[in-house]
Amino acid sequence: MGPGMDDRATQVLRYIVEDYISTAEPVGSRTISKKMGQALSPATIRNIMADLEEMGFLVQPHTSAGRVPTGIGFRYYIDHLLLRRSLARGEVDQLNLAALEEGTPADELVRQASRLLANLACQASVVILSRPDQQKLRSVNLMRAATDKILLVAVMQGGHVQHRLIDGEPDITGDEIEKINAYLNDLAEGLTLPQLRVRILSELRKEKARYDRVMHRALTVGARALADSGLGEVFVEGRANILDQPEFAEDVQRLKRILRAFEEKSVIFRLLDRAMSSQAIQVSIGSENPVEDLGDVSVVASGYLQGPSAVGSIGLIGPVRMDYSRVIPLVEYTANLLTTMFGQR
Repeated sequence: MGPGMDDRATQVLRYIVEDYISTAEPVGSRTISKKMGQALSPATIRNIMADLEEMGFLVQPHTSAGRVPTGIGFRYYIDHLLLRRSLARGEVDQLNLAALEEGTPADELVRQASRLLANLACQASVVILSRPDQQKLRSVNLMRAATDKILLVAVMQGGHVQHRLIDGEPDITGDEIEKINAYLNDLAEGLTLPQLRVRILSELRKEKARYDRVMHRALTVGARALADSGLGEVFVEGRANILDQPEFAEDVQRLKRILRAFEEKSVIFRLLDRAMSSQAIQVSIGSENPVEDLGDVSVVASGYLQGPSAVGSIGLIGPVRMDYSRVIPLVEYTANLLTTMFGQR
């Protein structure tokens, strides 16, 4: 339990979150009292709601008595109160059928699984399919190409060479470039370009990267050089499901912003980056998202293995009040299924 949370408060929070997920409307004390079989009076529940609001778990959007969960409230619910539902037999059968069809190209199978996931969850699904021809790196080198440009030259073990030109970094010295190259090559050993980018982003999140200036510079320059580089195909399915969400349907500008984000490959990569470095489910709620304009959506995603040396990512994007008890098991099952499918090819 969180600070100042007792059993009654956690129970009230659970009921409020679950009612809000199903109705998208502020939740009042009488509603909760009925759901709890009158075990607590509306007056007692109002007091508990006021305490939860003070702790940052709830907010009162209007002058009405109804409250809605905040991002913090949803995070507490997911981390401590969520009861995952088992997938229905029919859902499992449909997913198995979509993913295990023989003779279908890998990218089409992934699309089918993604489309089905979007339909089952009634949300938008996004998937990153890494290119299967990605080779492991032999070396990575940065060099000054002009006063305000740096060239990244990546040589693969098979001999293939890739170049990337990045703008900016005019103040970086030749000595720093040498140190950055040494650090990046140390990180790159045995990895493909996509895997190196995942590794760089993972290292950037570590505490030590903030205190070592050269290391931080190497990581930030490396991340910029590898942005959107050969990470593969992006598929978005079920965009129309966003239109059915009441919180977006009534706000055209908000809806446009979200739909526009789906068109940006780089936005999808940023949303699913964390999941690509782990096969554990990752849930980003609202303001936790790395994309500033998408503070009113949640992302539930997981990485999946595409054989021994490539990794993809699949997830669902929807309103913060997604039904996590159902969405999390659906994403988890689909990701595991894709790993199994690629392992058998």
